Amino acid sequence: MKKLLIIALALMLALSLVACGDKNGNENESNNEIILNPNGTGDNGAGTGDPSTGNNGNGGNTNTPPVEEVFTDLEQTIFIVADVASVRSEARIADETLIDYTTKDTEFKSVAYSANWFKIEYEVEVEETTEAATDAAAPASEEATTEADATTEAETEAAPKTETVVAYVHKSVACVKDLTAADLEEPLTLYVIAGALYVRSYYDFAAQDNMMCTLQQGDEVTAVAKGNGWYKIQLSDDAQGNPVFGYISSNEKYVSTTKPEETTVAEEQTTEAAQ
Repeated sequence: MKKLLIIALALMLALSLVACGDKNGNENESNNEIILNPNGTGDNGAGTGDPSTGNNGNGGNTNTPPVEEVFTDLEQTIFIVADVASVRSEARIADETLIDYTTKDTEFKSVAYSANWFKIEYEVEVEETTEAATDAAAPASEEATTEADATTEAETEAAPKTETVVAYVHKSVACVKDLTAADLEEPLTLYVIAGALYVRSYYDFAAQDNMMCTLQQGDEVTAVAKGNGWYKIQLSDDAQGNPVFGYISSNEKYVSTTKPEETTVAEEQTTEAAQ
């Protein structure tokens, strides 16, 4: 009888151990998920302007695969169109290539370009300790100079030095400046003669991210500058009272200095149908 009880207890214990093992195995399996880059330290998020996955900013992939860039030498002036843009030591998006951030409307001299990048001349601060600065920073004797004079000389010698280095900015955050552009002597009144006309935040008419609003046929606008193929027009002021400007095509198919007749496109079509 005792043997039967012992055997029964042993069987029950074995079954309970198996059940516990299955439970623990299931828990480990369900919790063993691989989390890739949970914090997001790359250049894909809001603000930095490096669209490695089509989004600008910080958060996402840490690095993008290197792409061979073929550069063509061409000196031109570019300006930043993103609110914040990355300046990089190489033509690739990676944590180790970041030099600094720059802001909207900053201009740079570009010396070459590729399909995705501008190669620019960029000034960086360089720490420089001169012998004169060391001597000036040392305690001054009463006969040589006063403590105030020594401090002033040390501050002058310790002023930040800069040097020009080669750097890169992504084409999605910069635009070539039209050096033929000129302010108009007098504001010019224009009328939209196309059915609709986009107003853009900068004069790249092939871009998809710079559309501000749409003008309709018959709308009147004021141009303050003209460039190669575009007008700079003044829009309503912003909430702080600062003037807001946009860019439209100067093609005569879209705008005219002559006010169009009041007849609308729909009315013209109706008239033609009646005839």
